[in-house]
Amino acid sequence: MSFREKTHWIAFVAIVLAFGWYFLNYPWSATPTAAGLWASGGMLIAVSVGIILAMSVATAVIAVRNRKEVDLREDERDRAIHRYGTHLAYYPMIIGSWTCIGLIFAGIDSAILLNVILAMVVGAELVRIGSQIWLYRQG
Repeated sequence: MSFREKTHWIAFVAIVLAFGWYFLNYPWSATPTAAGLWASGGMLIAVSVGIILAMSVATAVIAVRNRKEVDLREDERDRAIHRYGTHLAYYPMIIGSWTCIGLIFAGIDSAILLNVILAMVVGAELVRIGSQIWLYRQG
């Protein structure tokens, strides 16, 4: 497994764990209140710090263990994998954007809208990283 593929795995697992915790522990009963919106903000700070720390430490560990691969430049295959993953992530982002526009016109609460937007971005990012991992696995 290449260094780039390992970093993608680290990002994928960190995002799944952090946002899994966020969505499972979110106070859904407080969503329509201002407290629900502030709870989102506080939890997002914890999620962001957790992802940054987990990815930094794990990437540093694999960088130390794979010193030769760290400085390798991206080749055409790496760039193609990145482009294709980004291309695939575009579709859930567009579907989510139109869903959010519809929810705005439906008068949805701002805390719920924030969580829908967040779920859309996280889903698109998981599609991007997941497809890149899959393409690296294909050889």
